[in-house]
Amino acid sequence: MDALSKRNKEKQAHEKLILIAAEKIFCRKGYEDSSMDEIAKEAQFTKRTVYQYFENKDDLYFAIVLKGFNKLFSKVTEANKEERTGYEKLERSCRSYYQFYRDNPDFVRLMNYWGHVRRKSMDEGKYKSELVQFNDKMFFEFKEIIEKGKDDGSIQYDLDSEKTALCLLYLITGFFNQLSATGDNFTEYFSLDQGDFSFSTMDLVIKPLKRSKTVITTRKGTL
Repeated sequence: MDALSKRNKEKQAHEKLILIAAEKIFCRKGYEDSSMDEIAKEAQFTKRTVYQYFENKDDLYFAIVLKGFNKLFSKVTEANKEERTGYEKLERSCRSYYQFYRDNPDFVRLMNYWGHVRRKSMDEGKYKSELVQFNDKMFFEFKEIIEKGKDDGSIQYDLDSEKTALCLLYLITGFFNQLSATGDNFTEYFSLDQGDFSFSTMDLVIKPLKRSKTVITTRKGTL
């Protein structure tokens, strides 16, 4: 192994350790109450070393959230491969989002804070830029699913695909944001199963998009 390859592998290993440490601190304390000193201590590096890889706390936060969104997107698209119609893919996407939330509740809460950090951050680093591009990627994925559903007849054909995709993303991410913040207390108070509550809510959101089959009755029978 040449010296350059060895340095690159070492750099990747250090960056990975810093990201793991930062994710632990952010999920434990939240973005606002976390510091680069704590992250450096958790990663067992000096703060100076951390700054060699990430410009500031915002840059590090965006890198972690980007990693999480990519993981979510992979989970959703992989699940969609098993479904045939656009509506089935849409339904599976919502269920995949719920499963991601169940597996990573603290991380979902952290991810849903990114809009606030984006607005206040002066950082224009690569991770923030990639995160904005990823947001567009999620939008286009939902738009394509809706278009497919309109083509195959499983989703109402007169819907505005772009507006519908935006509304869905807003409602679904907003729901899981709220659930990650108050979910256990809310569902326990009303004696609700969190899964059933989530699926019922998502059904309320997506079922109106489903195209119902028109039944025509004639003298000879039903068509």
